[in-house]
Amino acid sequence: MTDTAGVLERVGWRAVAPLGVGAFAIGTDLFVVAGVLPGLAADLGVTVGAAGLTVTVFAIAYAIGAPVLGALLGARPPRQVLVGSLVLFVLCNAGSALAPGLAVLLATRALGALAASAYVPVAGAAAIAAAPAGRRGRALGVVLAGSALAMVLGAPLGVLLASLHSWRAAFWLVALVAAATVVGLVRSGVGAGPSPCSTLAQRLAPLRSPAVAGTVTVTFLVMAASNSTYTYLGVLVDDTAALGLLIGAFGLAGMAGTWWGGTAVDRQGSSRVVTMAVTVLAAGFATLPHVGTAGALAVVLGWGVAAWGFVAAQQHRVTGLGPAPLLLALNSSAVHLGFATGALLGGLVVDMSGVGSLWLFSVACCCAGLVVQRILGQEVQS
Repeated sequence: MTDTAGVLERVGWRAVAPLGVGAFAIGTDLFVVAGVLPGLAADLGVTVGAAGLTVTVFAIAYAIGAPVLGALLGARPPRQVLVGSLVLFVLCNAGSALAPGLAVLLATRALGALAASAYVPVAGAAAIAAAPAGRRGRALGVVLAGSALAMVLGAPLGVLLASLHSWRAAFWLVALVAAATVVGLVRSGVGAGPSPCSTLAQRLAPLRSPAVAGTVTVTFLVMAASNSTYTYLGVLVDDTAALGLLIGAFGLAGMAGTWWGGTAVDRQGSSRVVTMAVTVLAAGFATLPHVGTAGALAVVLGWGVAAWGFVAAQQHRVTGLGPAPLLLALNSSAVHLGFATGALLGGLVVDMSGVGSLWLFSVACCCAGLVVQRILGQEVQS
């Protein structure tokens, strides 16, 4: 074992906790904006639609930044990338909280998304490196659980603070949590050791692999399937009270899914977990339009577990194909592009054929993902 590996092994689970808290801060930043848009728009004197650009800009900047920064920063020490990106993230959220107008807010959101896109993949790679062999899937699951917890706890808390004070309080909350994470990262040994000795060409070489293309394509298709249905869940379930319950259940199930995905990957391998998860998703999407509220709750619980377990398995899967930070970044970019594409195409399906046909699109994406996995993913070693 190398000296660097020894340091990472000794750090163990103590290092994973702040990495998960950082993911929680970033997830809160992503999810909270939708809940504060009306107040934000009124305060800045813009329409809600214009204020919604803060969500669009963040998603686009993240999707572009993840693979680009993953390649450019791949030779930097992981600790330096983690701390530096999160410090920038803190400053950007403070800037968002102080923004005098929409233009400044959009700029800080874009920069914050770039910082987040640099942090998350390296955090995943650092969690895997810090955990003992046989527990790396679970370590990665802890980081992903931070994102799931943001949906259940972080975003609602931010919206509550915004209702009590101002929309700016939500961004101050994110900045505070991220700043606390910086302290935790500095005090822990996570990311210790030198950076990998490789050229940019060497780091980019795995991108030519059919296995990488297959894995990332599967991620894109399954995320498009999931978000096309999630975006229009309120139309599928015509019950406002039940909708709140279902969204909360989805977030809680997501936390369970990150644990299941990480644990199952360690025991069964990523390929089998991906197949199980996507199969459950396809069955759930096909069932959802034909059940009542109780049935919808059962479907959403299974959906949340399967969707987040799928992400955990895919993140673990790509780390065996090349430089972990870059490929985790590429997979993360596929997640965000899948979200955006699913919402867009799902809307077209709803407008053209009605919400009752939406399940056909979601199931088709899942089936296509399974086909691509079988054709191109055979080179992936679990």
